[in-house]
Amino acid sequence: MSFVASLYEKHLMQQVSKYPIPEHISLVISEADLLYADGFRKLKDYVTWCKQTGIKMTSIYIEVLDTEETLKSQMVGKLTTKLNEYLKKVPGNIGYQVFDENGELRFERKGKDFQIYISIGFGGRKEVTNAVIDILQQVKEGKIKPSEISEKDIESRLVVKHEPDLFIRSGGKHLSDFLIWQSIYSEYYFTDVDWRSIRKLDIIRIIRDFQKRQRRFGK
Repeated sequence: MSFVASLYEKHLMQQVSKYPIPEHISLVISEADLLYADGFRKLKDYVTWCKQTGIKMTSIYIEVLDTEETLKSQMVGKLTTKLNEYLKKVPGNIGYQVFDENGELRFERKGKDFQIYISIGFGGRKEVTNAVIDILQQVKEGKIKPSEISEKDIESRLVVKHEPDLFIRSGGKHLSDFLIWQSIYSEYYFTDVDWRSIRKLDIIRIIRDFQKRQRRFGK
């Protein structure tokens, strides 16, 4: 980083520190973003940047190419193992959970300072569908009455139970199938900077943009 860029990053960080920092940021990237030369290192850097800016939690969706199920399962298996290796290297008392394409928890570590949720190919529609199926089974078994079903019953069965304040789509212009229930009131930011080129400065700029918005929470 150049001296001028370093000064600007420091100045911008001073500006964002004066206002509330989003507690939970969501990010969408693709499997190709991870599989290029420095993809996993970039993800480790991203987590570190989030911690340094005061964010408490990040949820990450990794889009996986829609292909033959066996091949897809093998790809997800390799990604989860590699992610676990890199997340262990993030300094500090961080916790993380890594879920596969079926929403099954593959790796987990407890932590108090920062929390990471990573979903590899497990989208929001399937997440909500699974929650509804489980509720219907509870109704069938007589454990819950249809008239008693509420939003909390669905929310309690979701993989990520926290609502993101800010949703970042790197290098894309369309919404993704991730946290479709939880992100209903989230602010969205579409960046033209692709994953390979993103810097801490870009994350700070995104936070600054978020701070300038007036959140309406659906009103």
